[in-house]
Amino acid sequence: MDPLSPPNLGDFIRARRTRSTPSHPGGMTRQQLASGSFASMSYIAQLESGSKDGPSPEFLEATATALTLDSADQRHLFNLARQTPTEREVTTTPWTIADYRTLITPDMKTAIAALNPHLVAYLDERWNVIDCNSAYDKAFPGLVDEGNVLRWFFSTPASMKVMVEWEAEAALTVSWFRALMGRYYNPDWAVETLEELSEFPRFRELWSREEVRFGRHQPFMHLRDAETGERYSVHVQVHAEMRGKYPLQMYLGVRLPASGTSGAS
Repeated sequence: MDPLSPPNLGDFIRARRTRSTPSHPGGMTRQQLASGSFASMSYIAQLESGSKDGPSPEFLEATATALTLDSADQRHLFNLARQTPTEREVTTTPWTIADYRTLITPDMKTAIAALNPHLVAYLDERWNVIDCNSAYDKAFPGLVDEGNVLRWFFSTPASMKVMVEWEAEAALTVSWFRALMGRYYNPDWAVETLEELSEFPRFRELWSREEVRFGRHQPFMHLRDAETGERYSVHVQVHAEMRGKYPLQMYLGVRLPASGTSGAS
C-alpha cells in the first residue's frame, strides 16, 4: 500500500484548483489560476509539482481569492507556504505522555471526577488521552486503552457504534490533524502517526479529501450509549493552555438529552 503524503503546498493548491465550484464546475485550469493570481502558468505548474519554493504573501493572498478559499483553507495555505510563525518551527519533539501526566494534579483529578456525568478529559496536542473521568471513559469505549482519539476512530469498531455521526466526526478529526501538521510543518511525530493510520482504508479516503479544520464549526456531538443504545448529545468545548512549551487540552462535553436533531460535527 502506497504511503500517504504529508500536507504540502503543491498538492493543496492542485486539490483546490481542480475542485468543482459554482463558477468553475469542472475546476480551474492552471491558466485560469495563473490569471487570477497574477502569475505565469509555468509558475503554477512548478508550485504544484513541488519544485518551486517561497511564494510571496501577495501571491498567496491573490491565490486564496482566486480559489475562493474559506478562512481555514487560507490559513492552511499560508502555513504550508511557511509564511506564518509556528511554535514548532525549531522544536519538533513533543513531550511524552508520561511528561504530560506529571501536570495533572490531585485537584485537577478531583475536579474532573466531580463533573460526572459530563464528559471531561485532558489531552495533549496529538489527541492522546492523558486523563479522563468515568463518564468520558464510558462514552468512548476502548479509547483509554487505545490511547489516541484519531487512531480510535479507525482501529476500534466500538467507535462506529457510539458515534451517531461517525463519518462527520471522523472527517472532522482527520481534517483537524491535517491542519495541525500544516501548522507545525509536518513534525516527525505527525508523519509517524500518518504512516500508522495509512493502513486503514477509511482514513485514506478521508485524507484524500484534503479538508482542513482548526476546530469544531458547531458544538454538538451526538452519541449512543454502548450498553443501552440510548441516544444523547453533548455540547463540546475544547480549552487549551500552555504548559511549558506545549499545550494541554481540556475536553468538556456537557451532557444533554437527545435533541432529535442531527447536524454534522
